[in-house]
Amino acid sequence: MNRHQRNKVPPKHKSRALPPRKAKNVSKLCVKPEAFGLTAFYQAADLKAEPGDIVEIDRTLYAHWAIYIGEGNVIHVCGLNNEDIATDTAVVRVAKLSDVAGLSGVRINNKDVPAKERNLKALPPKQVIANALACLNKSVEYNLLTRSCEHYVTEWKYGEGWSDQASVAVSVMKTLTNDYEAGHSHLVNSLNTVLNSPVSPSPKSTPTTQTSAPDFTR
Repeated sequence: MNRHQRNKVPPKHKSRALPPRKAKNVSKLCVKPEAFGLTAFYQAADLKAEPGDIVEIDRTLYAHWAIYIGEGNVIHVCGLNNEDIATDTAVVRVAKLSDVAGLSGVRINNKDVPAKERNLKALPPKQVIANALACLNKSVEYNLLTRSCEHYVTEWKYGEGWSDQASVAVSVMKTLTNDYEAGHSHLVNSLNTVLNSPVSPSPKSTPTTQTSAPDFTR
């Protein structure tokens, strides 16, 4: 090694900056309920519904669904003990909306926007009620994702059933398998879109008992 080679100072190593990591593409949904033609939740006694309307009952983490048939009564799908979420078998019953809702808020949610997206038109109110009454007091299939109370009321109203809540749940489960953070964000935003309201009464509770309702089978 010669003198020049011994005195040559090796150049300092320059670290190469890594490119910035791209943020995960998680869409934020900021849709207000007014965009779907929805109002705030009310107490059951204050709801101004018309026969054939779909009534959404806010349970905070999910919604229960019913068809309004007049005089404060609704038809809905529930468990054998009147619970919102049944097991494999449920029953179609008529009850006072105030009994079904308890302290939970209610509002009219006729699913106008989702129905329009599916090219569906609402049936006449008398037909909606007739469809519901045809199932009254009968045991029906129940599945939280494929055959819930929301599926039944939309089927009675439009002739074809679906559940926006179930769609959100399935979408989140698929997303969670790939990316937990994105799935969590999607769940929060999606539930906000489907269930959010500007005002909700409180406190809320799920009723465990119901009083008798008129017998529409006579």
